[in-house]
Amino acid sequence: MKVGERDKILLGLGTGVLLASSLRVFVAGAYSSLEKTFFYGVNFPSGMGILLFIIAALLVGRLSRKAGAVIMTIYALASLATDATEYTHLIAAFAIPIALALAKEVEVKYLAMGLVADLSLRVLAVGGEPIDFPHTRVILALLLLPGAYALWREPGTLKKPGFGLYAFAALLELGLIYPNAIMRYSGVNVYYLPQFVGFSFVVALAILLGQFLSKKPGLAATLLVLGSASLFVKPAGLVGLPLALASTVALLESAKGSRGGVIGAVYLFLVATLALGAYIGRDIGLAFMEDRLEALILAAAVIYALSSYRRNVEVELPSVKEIAGSLAGLVAMAVIVLALFNAGPVYEPAKKEVLIWTYNVHQGFGPYRGTFNGYELVNLLREQKPDIWAAQEVVGGMIGNGYQDVPLIISAYLGYAYEYKPALEGTYGIAVFSHWHMRTEGELNLKSVGQARPAQKVSIEEPGITIVNVHMGLSEEERAMQAEELLSFAKASPVAQIIAGDTNAEPHERAIEILTRDYRDAFEKRPPYTFNWGNVDIENIDYILLKKDWAAEVKDYGCLCDVEVSDHRPLWALLKLP
Repeated sequence: MKVGERDKILLGLGTGVLLASSLRVFVAGAYSSLEKTFFYGVNFPSGMGILLFIIAALLVGRLSRKAGAVIMTIYALASLATDATEYTHLIAAFAIPIALALAKEVEVKYLAMGLVADLSLRVLAVGGEPIDFPHTRVILALLLLPGAYALWREPGTLKKPGFGLYAFAALLELGLIYPNAIMRYSGVNVYYLPQFVGFSFVVALAILLGQFLSKKPGLAATLLVLGSASLFVKPAGLVGLPLALASTVALLESAKGSRGGVIGAVYLFLVATLALGAYIGRDIGLAFMEDRLEALILAAAVIYALSSYRRNVEVELPSVKEIAGSLAGLVAMAVIVLALFNAGPVYEPAKKEVLIWTYNVHQGFGPYRGTFNGYELVNLLREQKPDIWAAQEVVGGMIGNGYQDVPLIISAYLGYAYEYKPALEGTYGIAVFSHWHMRTEGELNLKSVGQARPAQKVSIEEPGITIVNVHMGLSEEERAMQAEELLSFAKASPVAQIIAGDTNAEPHERAIEILTRDYRDAFEKRPPYTFNWGNVDIENIDYILLKKDWAAEVKDYGCLCDVEVSDHRPLWALLKLP
């Protein structure tokens, strides 16, 4: 089939962007909808996306190329219209097999260009999900639609992708193409925009230059396994995972020859499920997976290496001009974000009246429909301007929410400094944000029977405040146990004047009785609720507690109870410091 060079490039760009984007949206939407089913009994769409994904894997080899173009166009338009992943993931369920069918035909060098284009969008979104922000959403659609048009012009049917291509997709979706995920997996908890942008070039070079390893499949397979194993020796993953990514791309041409596409689709679903189990394993019956993402990545690397290893595979390598062209787009995005956004913290002078927030941001999701909330969160914080924010369920690159980097987004847009305490895998936990210099004094995961529950103690220099930020467990007995441990942690030197966070405990509970032995509620009168999911589940569980012997005066306090950026509501207290 004769295809013009321009159409090859357009199709390659569209395929790479479609593959990376639809993988993120599919997993995020399926996770969000199943979470809603688990907690609130909402049965639509629940597991429908997973079923559609398996059906699409069965049908893809029978679809015409025009049908593939239509699905690609629908995905682009849906992404342009909304970031409600609970619904768009139903389209992504078909888009993933379409993207992998195209990956089977597209030359590796053109697919690599598409993956770098998606990375460039991530840079322009400063670590956010591109469909969350209006400007990147438009560019995403503009990258997909020409590819759909090029596909429409070609006669024939799509080729059915085999197991190897689904194994390739599984490795990408485990985070190998996301610079923030690699950095946080490797133990780098705090960084800012220049470091993120710089490491994005490392990832881009791994994608583009990895193709040159394709003539040495044995070496590529070895580097893939060794690079993945580097995660067990932090921070070696900063070098090892880019090598693993380069090797993944090097073996892609070999992966195209495998069969077993439906088995591959089931495998991809299982890998994504196990990856989520690394974060919430004890809550979903996968306790053996908790905090074992490194082992999963290594196992997935071995499986991909075995499924794709073949000799005598011919690959057309990219020219210097083609590599430079891909990097030029990334350079342009880097220049734009470094010019327009904050390269680091914007520090402010001390003041006597300090606005304290506590706010659980729900893993980067809005309360309903699986929408991403980075854009809304930025606008809320820009309007309200808290001086210190104790944040919970803060994600820095987690598979379940599109690999958003909430600390990076907030610091880049608004100039906040932050201290991040991951509970699991370096990418999910709690954080303290402020416009003052901070230092972590201590951190721990509280004793838990369910999901890991973190606490951190942070000293804030200019106002002379030490704050404990916490996210406690789901059972009342567990919370009482954690409260004793948390109180000892807060009272240890340096003593925290403030405990703030999501305790999951109602005011009458034993956990709050324990904490208020030495701390008092900043709220003389509790708000009607601090958590509200659709008026179905209403709870009063977030607190700002002040040390009883601390002379700070509560000038005012309140709850932004009408704000629905998360399932929780922001609580605030205006303190006059002694």
